[in-house]
Amino acid sequence: MSNKRVRGLLISAVAVAVASMTGMSSAAAQSAGPVTMQGDKCRTVYAKSGKGYADVCWTWHADSHGTYYGSYWGSFYDTAPSDRQWVVLQATWNGAGRWVPVKSAANGEDFRDEYSGLRGLTFRACTNQGYCGSAAAP
Repeated sequence: MSNKRVRGLLISAVAVAVASMTGMSSAAAQSAGPVTMQGDKCRTVYAKSGKGYADVCWTWHADSHGTYYGSYWGSFYDTAPSDRQWVVLQATWNGAGRWVPVKSAANGEDFRDEYSGLRGLTFRACTNQGYCGSAAAP
């Protein structure tokens, strides 16, 4: 390989690295959805049939493996306390293949935890009897 070609490949590689670090990318890459190195979000997720809800917030930070780590926290609210059901916070992420219960608490109780090595994290609220609502809007 000639020195000119090696230099050209090196310059191309550096340009790609700089573009990825500064957020510049092609239109094709952007069409897949926004990619953010770090951020935070808060949403209210409701169990079905007005059984309760959870206010949940979460942060994310990119790691060197192309996944994210962060924390999530919030509070549970049981709007039908006499039905012997309680609110369960569930999460899913790319590769989970299903919704996973991550937290449960009594009415008004707070929760807090951390996660790592995940992509595409989102939450929903259910009751312990399975009345699940919609996932947190992006």
